Amino acid sequence: MNQPEAHLIFDWRKSPWNYRLPVLIAISLFAHIFCFYIFRVVYPTTTSLLPPSAQVTILDPTRPQDKELLDWVAMNNPAKISGPRFDSRVVGQITPRYKPSYSTLSVELRRSESAKPEEQGMPSLFSAETLLPIRLRPQEEAVPKTFPTRCEIASTLQSRAPASWPVFPTSSALSDPTSIFVGVSPEGEADYLFLMRSSENSQLDQKAEDFIRKVKFKPGPNRDWGMVTLHWGRNQP
Repeated sequence: MNQPEAHLIFDWRKSPWNYRLPVLIAISLFAHIFCFYIFRVVYPTTTSLLPPSAQVTILDPTRPQDKELLDWVAMNNPAKISGPRFDSRVVGQITPRYKPSYSTLSVELRRSESAKPEEQGMPSLFSAETLLPIRLRPQEEAVPKTFPTRCEIASTLQSRAPASWPVFPTSSALSDPTSIFVGVSPEGEADYLFLMRSSENSQLDQKAEDFIRKVKFKPGPNRDWGMVTLHWGRNQP
């Protein structure tokens, strides 16, 4: 009698070879190749454009078409109205030749000393400095140097410079100079004042304007313009 087959939980028998998966992969591959061949994208070749050649247009005043354009340009030229005439010689005469006061001073260079202090031994208890101390004389306080206020006039106003000046204003602290562009009338009065360089102190600038208005310049045939610079200082006591 044949022995009955045993019933197992897991089926350990070898399954037959399944050919459906490779066939589906092959069909998908051929379908992709066919689609890429049918719906392929053709990109055009890159070409570089040559720059345009230089062209020059010549307007001939003898031609009627060009003459109309030239007449219109001559009549509607905005530079003749908005662009004032510029004379570089006048600018050179009005602008003062500024020369700082420290340009003539020579500075003496000193060698840097070693920052390491010298090692000193312990002083003796029986030295002359310990037994007979020397009394030092009190040092006199250094008197600070003061500089008087001075006025510098441009070359265009040298012929109109006054014979005598009013009392110069002073400054209690070190300040930058004040430069004012002045217009002098034929009568010798400074009736036009324009602040060109401030001393960073509004009170000093106002003092400079009041001082220039008090100055009586020499009379002349025409109105003259020029720069007046006040170098601030403290008058000698």
